[in-house]
Amino acid sequence: MVLNIGTQKQLFIDDLIIDHTDNVELNLNQPRKYVGNPIMIPIYPWENRLTLLGTVWRNEDGLFEMWYQGYAGMGVPSIATDDSDLAYEQIRFDIDDLHYTACYATSEDGIFWDRPNLKLVDYKGSKDNNIVLDHAAFANVIKDDRDPDPNRLYKFLFYDGIIGPATMGEGVSVAFSPDGKNWTRHPDNPVIKRVSDCHVLLGWDDLHNTYVSYARPSVHEGNKTRRIGRSVSDDFINWTLPETVLAPDELDPPGFEFYGMTVFKYEGFYIGQLYAYAAPPEEPQIRFYGTMDIQLASSRDGIEWERTGNRKSFIPNGPPGSIDAGEIYIAREPVIVDDEIWFYYSACPSEHGITGRTGPLCLGKLRMDGFVSADAGNQMGTLVTKPFVCEGNELIINASAEKGLVAVAVLDESGIQYSGYSKRDCVLFDSDSISHKVTWEKRPTLDELKGKTIRLKFYLKDANLYSFTIR
Repeated sequence: MVLNIGTQKQLFIDDLIIDHTDNVELNLNQPRKYVGNPIMIPIYPWENRLTLLGTVWRNEDGLFEMWYQGYAGMGVPSIATDDSDLAYEQIRFDIDDLHYTACYATSEDGIFWDRPNLKLVDYKGSKDNNIVLDHAAFANVIKDDRDPDPNRLYKFLFYDGIIGPATMGEGVSVAFSPDGKNWTRHPDNPVIKRVSDCHVLLGWDDLHNTYVSYARPSVHEGNKTRRIGRSVSDDFINWTLPETVLAPDELDPPGFEFYGMTVFKYEGFYIGQLYAYAAPPEEPQIRFYGTMDIQLASSRDGIEWERTGNRKSFIPNGPPGSIDAGEIYIAREPVIVDDEIWFYYSACPSEHGITGRTGPLCLGKLRMDGFVSADAGNQMGTLVTKPFVCEGNELIINASAEKGLVAVAVLDESGIQYSGYSKRDCVLFDSDSISHKVTWEKRPTLDELKGKTIRLKFYLKDANLYSFTIR
């Protein structure tokens, strides 16, 4: 089968482009946790505890914007004392002063954040705060340039009201804004019912021509295992009930569940950031205690999903006593900054159910395209692609080989190399670059092969290959 990849960058998150390898391993790479973490801590009473069940992006003017969740009040849980099995419905909260606040912050560099005094929402008799929407949990914000109504330019998907055992089934609500700060709730909220929490918004999906969100289907209606569902809407108001698209399976450890999954698009992939919830298997469902870190899943259509990196942690919990030893909650999508991908997340030193989703907010940095790499050691390895139509005239690679080498041969569909495009003809790469142009001694471009079916054979020694592009 000949693939048509066009000029789309090719990553190794799945094996669609790979025909076979020899002495090459595909490995999941973890973002480097920023040495200056945490980058934000709760300092105001309407924050109290911070969670990045929220949104971070860099706008067209280069300003970083963040919509994050604060907890006003402590909401300390306690266990019911009746004789029935321990379950989520039996967790009791002190909610005299507990409600959620959607707050707004900005940054020039993505590291140091300002909380502007917006004077929009009353909190205990004063509007001197950075709250944009009160009683709103999970700050899923998108900017939707498709919508002709300027008052609906920004869209917000959230849980409305005080969320706890008594109101968990209230459902998901929406709000609209012309500027991302002044919000108007939809009058017929909630718009999605019969769901659990951790509803996450992808936004408008051009592939399916619909708005898409990922939610946990209700754990109060039979199946008590936390799993990932998918809801769609044509107008951002009328949503389908979430249908399960990803659930733990027999390869996962006992007690393992999916607390939620944020989804973003990257170079032809839907990348899911799974909240990997490791609960004690002996605890009756609905489980309430356990640790949580981030794993990855991937999809080509947002519906059929694969687990990535052999289910290893993408952003792992820290060691005991560290700020992220217990729980990690990650923002809707990362931010591209120069040649890196920045992942914003909130951290908690204790496990779920002990003190709740405690701030602060943290940052991890990943090399561009660096999710999964094809790695070779000191023995020469090879990676051969499936055949595809060459629709460009340059081969660009993202690779590191400062102590080794990368070379590329160009083959025909049957595996015979094209004249002038052998490994021996290739100018060896022995550096580190996210965008290196591969050339051959007498063939500086792929002009002669444009429109033909080719395969690429990568030779790797002490090297890491992250992506390639024909452009």
